[in-house]
Amino acid sequence: MLGKSALVAAVTSSAAVTVFAAAPAEAAGKYYGTFGISWSTGKTIASVDHPSKVAADAAAIRDCGVYDCELVLRIVDGCGAIARGADGKWGWAAGGSLADAEQAAVASLGESAPPFPDLGSSQPRAAAVVTSACTKNIR
Repeated sequence: MLGKSALVAAVTSSAAVTVFAAAPAEAAGKYYGTFGISWSTGKTIASVDHPSKVAADAAAIRDCGVYDCELVLRIVDGCGAIARGADGKWGWAAGGSLADAEQAAVASLGESAPPFPDLGSSQPRAAAVVTSACTKNIR
């Protein structure tokens, strides 16, 4: 029996990425997911467990409900995460587990300081995960 293998990709540009992560050998069928961000509102979407890429994209656009929602990450039989840095920048990544995806999304941004003026600390700090999810055959 094959074990899980993970493929991790981290992206910080506005280009959409499709990532295929290897699923456990006992998983039946493929499940698709799409992640999106509204640049004007900061709303993030994770739409997973769809039978096709098209269905996942349509559900993410519907769930976002904002004109500027951009689809930034697509997964197949895997996990994905969106993170936001203290400076307002976004990063996203996919992985073979939720922990892998979240760590890669945060790592893609590194540490950042909030824009001036910030009433809190001006010290650099790590990004935070805003949205993450896995397809049901990976959970």
